[in-house]
Amino acid sequence: MTILYRSAPLKPGSGRQVHGVAVPYGQVAEIYEDGFTYQERFEQGAFARSIRERGAKVRLFVSHDTRRLPVGRAVELEERSDGLHVAFEVAQTRDGDDAIELVRSGTVDAFSVGFRGLHHRMDGEVVVRTEAALMEVSLVSFPAYSGASVAGVRSQLTIPWATAERRLRLLDL
Repeated sequence: MTILYRSAPLKPGSGRQVHGVAVPYGQVAEIYEDGFTYQERFEQGAFARSIRERGAKVRLFVSHDTRRLPVGRAVELEERSDGLHVAFEVAQTRDGDDAIELVRSGTVDAFSVGFRGLHHRMDGEVVVRTEAALMEVSLVSFPAYSGASVAGVRSQLTIPWATAERRLRLLDL
């Protein structure tokens, strides 16, 4: 039996990625906007063009405060059957550090999206968003959609970098 080895460069994980579901598909939310209340839901595929054309430009803010600098940038935007799954690399700044700590402690556990509605259809009284331009994603305390949740903070490695290097040297990899 021949053993084949493949080496891959290991990079230390930043431990600064927040991830979760930014928009759940099929879930109806009551929206209050400009003095009016209406029901809304997003359809799978609503962000496909936006992700394709400007996915790398989507930024992470806190509470939709776009007057301030963003705290992170999108590193993963993926439409799945249950919703828009996201991951953002959070900058090592005072605001970024605060955002990471609020997520780690469970104080902030939800996402909200800033978007421009491009196409929709009506399903009874519900506005169904069939295409939307994703402008930004924000960490929030009270999301419009209960399923828009931050899953947590993740990193690429679960053991310290130095420990991983030592283990690989012992295995002669």
